[in-house]
Amino acid sequence: MLNKVLSLSILTFLEGVRDRAIFGIGLFALAMMSVTLVVLGFFMRELDKVAVDINLSAISLAGLLVTFFLSINLMAKDIDKRTIYCVMSKPFSRAQYVWGKYIGILFIISTAFAVLTFCSSLTIVIAKMQYTNWFKAFSWIEYFKAVYASFLMFVVLNAFIIFFSSITSSSFLTLLFSICTYIAGQTIEEVVIYLKSANGQEAQLSEFIQKMIDILQYILPNLSVFDLKVQASHAIHLPLDYLLAITGYAAIYSGILMIAASLMFSRRELP
Repeated sequence: MLNKVLSLSILTFLEGVRDRAIFGIGLFALAMMSVTLVVLGFFMRELDKVAVDINLSAISLAGLLVTFFLSINLMAKDIDKRTIYCVMSKPFSRAQYVWGKYIGILFIISTAFAVLTFCSSLTIVIAKMQYTNWFKAFSWIEYFKAVYASFLMFVVLNAFIIFFSSITSSSFLTLLFSICTYIAGQTIEEVVIYLKSANGQEAQLSEFIQKMIDILQYILPNLSVFDLKVQASHAIHLPLDYLLAITGYAAIYSGILMIAASLMFSRRELP
C-alpha cells in the first residue's frame, strides 16, 4: 500500500514541478527577496527586523500562490480531463489516490520551501555584511523556527484543499472555500479575543451569533499560531514545547481532514 501511495505522490510531484506557474511564482518570490537589499537603504532603524519580515512574508506569499494556483489544479485536472480513470484502472484504491496526491503536494511545498529558505538566508547574509551593526540581535534559530511554522500552516491548508477537492469537481469552488478557510483561520483568534474584551462585550450580538463563533473557533483551524514573523524579527526565543504543540496540532488536524477526504472521495460518483 505504501509503495502505491509513494508512486502516486512521485507522479504528482513530477507533474507539479513541470508546471510553468511554479517557476513564475518562484521568480516572483526571489524578486521580493532581492528587493530587500534595495529597500533596506530607505530605512533608518531596525533593518534586521525589516529584512526578516520581508523574507518571511515572501516565503509565505510564495507558499500561498503555489497552494492556490497549483495544488488545487493537480487534483481537479485529473477529474476534468478524465485522466483519473487511467489511475483508477490500475490497482489503486481511491483512498490511496487521495493520499498520494496529498503527499505529492507536500513534496512540492517542501521543495519550494527549501529553495526559498536557502535564497532568503543568502539575502540575509548579504544584508548582515552590509549592515553589521543592525544584525547583532538576529537569531538564525528563531528565523528557521518561523519558516518551519509557516510550512506547517501549508500542511494544514493543503489538507483542506484535498478535502474540498474530494467533495466538488469545481476548481473554482475549491479555490473559494480554501481562501475563505485561510482568511477565517487567520482571523478567528482575533475575533474571539475581541469578543471577550470589554469593547467586544459592549457590542450587541445575538446569542445565536455568539454560539456560532464559539463553535467555529473549535472547527476552523487556528492558522495564526503558525505565524511567527514577529518572534523571528525580534529574536524572541520560542520554547521547543511550542513547536512540538503546533506540529502535533498540524498533524492531527491534517490527519482528520485526510481521513474524511478519503471517505468522501471513496463514496463519490465521478463524472
